Amino acid sequence: MKKYTIYLLSVITFFLVLSCKQAVKENLDPTVSESFSAEWKFHAGEGVDSLWMNVDYNDTAWQEVLSSKSLKDQNIKLDNGFGWYRKRIQMSDVLVNAIKNKGGIMLHLGRLAATDEVYFNGKLVGKTGQFPQDYRGYFDNERNYFVPEEDINLTGENLIAIKFHDGWNVGGFLQGAALSISTAETKDKLALNVQVADSDYIFMAPSPVQIKVNIDNKNKWAVQGRLLVTLTTDDYQPLKADSMDIEIDGKASISKSFSFDNPNPGFYRYTVQFRRNDTIACEKKFNVGFEPEKINSPLDAKDDFKAFWDNNLKELAKVAPDYKLTLVPEYSKIDYDVYLVEMRSFGNELIRGYYAKPKREGKHPVIVEYMGYGSQPYPPNQWWDGFAYFVLSIRGQALNQPTNRFGTWITYGLDNKDNYYYRGAFLDVVRALDFVCSRPEIDSEKIAVRGGSQGGALSFVAAALDKRVKVAAPSIPFLSDYPDYFKIAPWPKSDFDNYMTTHPEAKWEDVYSLLTYFDIKNLAQWIECPLIMGIGVQDNVCPPHINFAAYNQVKSEKRWMAFPEFAHSVGKEYNDASKAFIKEKLNIK
Repeated sequence: MKKYTIYLLSVITFFLVLSCKQAVKENLDPTVSESFSAEWKFHAGEGVDSLWMNVDYNDTAWQEVLSSKSLKDQNIKLDNGFGWYRKRIQMSDVLVNAIKNKGGIMLHLGRLAATDEVYFNGKLVGKTGQFPQDYRGYFDNERNYFVPEEDINLTGENLIAIKFHDGWNVGGFLQGAALSISTAETKDKLALNVQVADSDYIFMAPSPVQIKVNIDNKNKWAVQGRLLVTLTTDDYQPLKADSMDIEIDGKASISKSFSFDNPNPGFYRYTVQFRRNDTIACEKKFNVGFEPEKINSPLDAKDDFKAFWDNNLKELAKVAPDYKLTLVPEYSKIDYDVYLVEMRSFGNELIRGYYAKPKREGKHPVIVEYMGYGSQPYPPNQWWDGFAYFVLSIRGQALNQPTNRFGTWITYGLDNKDNYYYRGAFLDVVRALDFVCSRPEIDSEKIAVRGGSQGGALSFVAAALDKRVKVAAPSIPFLSDYPDYFKIAPWPKSDFDNYMTTHPEAKWEDVYSLLTYFDIKNLAQWIECPLIMGIGVQDNVCPPHINFAAYNQVKSEKRWMAFPEFAHSVGKEYNDASKAFIKEKLNIK
């Protein structure tokens, strides 16, 4: 009798559980949405240890701003790149009733720059990028974040608070941004995450490339669909595709593992999708690497490559620099006087830079910094750390932008290597070294170079063309391995496509031949000083393949650091490590 009773209870329990699963059906009611005004409250600053995300914080003293116009257009400045928005909203009865059936909402904030944290009633509901000192690139896409029903006040006011940062000090809502809220649909409550088996996403033999896909279903109902995992080379050649039908119970998750054995050295693109009814419900795209120091990207320098650069350096030496220094009091600090430097470079071109001269007596090591492509000018900005600093603006860019006569720079003078923009720009890099060596307060045996993106490429150039450079710290370097570069990334290939359209007489064969003279991969073979390189594995501006194409040609002491989730940037860890590397190699205590 006892056994029969237990059996009967088990059967009843089974059918109760089964009936519960079947009882919750997917809500297919139409989406309900509501738009809100463009008025927000704004306050500049980071708000460290503040209560600016809290509902009960009093923001009556904050400025009134519009999300439909940029802060710059409203003559509003940030504080060290940081700012906050706050907005209180009351949702309509129609939206509230729909939320009860749908289980949550989607915040549609519009486009925002560059990194952000979004709070709803004091709770963090979304984040894009990372704030300094762990900055992870620039994002200006639309921000859409899910808020579960339990975090929503359905009977009164709700508060949205946004903390954001933009290193250019012009961030926040981009023009035309408008807040709207819609009921969350099934796909909005699916969260897809991928765990990569290697911490920096770069695998070494004999390990296979391994990932684990997790899908979290926040819906009350079960969800069915198809999981697809595809792998391509970084230039989009297909390698492998896996797919499977899966079902995820309501308020549950599912995990699946995938691996790829024996890839060739290089970088690869994963696309992970969960599809329902032939549409993408959620998706994640990311890059991984395998044995990058074995990437096959041979030198393609022409026979006269060395003679070309030897002659260029001789021509530069014939140009009197005529250094002129003008004190800039507003940039000077307790430990440094900052000067605007003007000097003549190759072709008698006037170029400029900012020099931070130490106020302390004695000979000082120096860090020469080269700037990114199209960067706005900036002075050295740090407290005393034992170094002098010089930040160069190459011809036509930054401080020299007002007198730019070189068009879009990278395609200027493509008809002849003697006319090409980077011939003069690379020699500007050397002229910067001439300047610091001319200063009596500089120890010319202790010169370091650094820079990111174009500045990373120019750091390679400086170390290759001038043995006065004793240590180099390039990050995410540009201008490398052009034939492969143009297969991997959309820009700067798009600029070259435009050039070819407007110059029908030009031939790709000739363009690629010219670019070999300005490929840092070919210059890197001449580097003799220690070098430390940082890369962002997700970089699609200066992709890691081209970074390693140059790095692998360096024969001197070298090391690299990879940042797995970073795009066109590197983390604070690289900045700290590169400074320590510079100090070690220059024997600075």
